[in-house]
Amino acid sequence: MKTKNGFTIVELLVVIAIIGLLSSLVLVQIQSSRARARDAEREEEIKSLQNALALYIVNSHNFPVGSGPLTGSDQVSLELIAKEALNQVPLDPLNTDPAGDPDYRYLYNSADGGTYTLTYWLETNSVSGKSAGQHFAAP
Repeated sequence: MKTKNGFTIVELLVVIAIIGLLSSLVLVQIQSSRARARDAEREEEIKSLQNALALYIVNSHNFPVGSGPLTGSDQVSLELIAKEALNQVPLDPLNTDPAGDPDYRYLYNSADGGTYTLTYWLETNSVSGKSAGQHFAAP
């Protein structure tokens, strides 16, 4: 009787299925880790913007008046850079808004220069005390 060396097609399919399952689990974990890292970066950048705005009000006695996305070339960004409150305006790590607007950055709003609101989005629940979705920061 002859013996065959090698694997049967069923054995190969089982091994391929196991490898596929394991690789998909690893991929999900990597994507989740990246989203958490982007959220941590967003929180740090919002704090940086708040510090820059605090420095700006010390020098100018009010916050920049304006409304819209901070792009680095908008009026508010240019004022923060001109007053040396920031060297460069931080941009959202994904640089896209959850609604699909490709020009999204962090949103700034100050109607009268007396106060401001920064709007930003988190992807995960990884930031302590904050859930995924829209968040606001003010002085």
